[in-house]
Order: sequence, then structure tokens, then C-alpha cells
Amino acid sequence: MRDLENRLRRLSIHDAESIDAVLTQGVLPSTACGLDPHAAGLVRLGILIALDGPGPAFDWVTATALADGATAEELVGVLETAGPLVGSAHVVASAPRLARALGYDIDAALERIDPES
Repeated sequence: MRDLENRLRRLSIHDAESIDAVLTQGVLPSTACGLDPHAAGLVRLGILIALDGPGPAFDWVTATALADGATAEELVGVLETAGPLVGSAHVVASAPRLARALGYDIDAALERIDPES
């Protein structure tokens, strides 16, 4: 617990070394933050959804998460789980970005929808 308190204290005071460590986690192993790579990938996706992240960031996070053992089902589950907290606008904006990152041709699927059904 002491280590966690120290890490939080250092981040709270904008300790340069601690901030650098946090900001370079995209290139360092995610275990540096105490999460296994699988969990870190799911967290990163949740953050992108909450922040309305750009498509290329979804591509990178999705590819990394899949490589670290996440499944497409889990990634869509993160999107659905985030919904009550982030609201429908973020879910609707993020869904096509995640779909494309998973290799799903969302545009073609939307064109096949029968408006009368």
C-alpha cells in the first residue's frame, strides 16, 4: 500500500519522472503499471471510448489488445459496459471506429440494412 500511496503522491505533484513513466507506457510493457497486458488493453479501449478518441488510436489499441489476448467479444463488451457512464453519443461515435479496427466493414453493413424492416 505504501508504494501505491507514493506513486499517487508523485503523480499528484506532477513529479517529472513519474509523469514520464506514465506517458511512455504506450511503448513500455504495460506491466510497468501493475496491470497485465490483457487488462491494460481493455482499460485503454475504455479510455478511448470515454474521450471520443480518433480512429487511428482505436486501430492501435485494438490491435495491441488482440495481440495481448483480448477477444473481439471482450472489446465490444468494453464498449457496451462504458455506455452507462459515457453516454450514447460516445458509444455511437466509438462503435464504427471499433468495428473498423476489428476488420468489420461497417459501411457495407449499413448499406445492406433494409429501411423497411
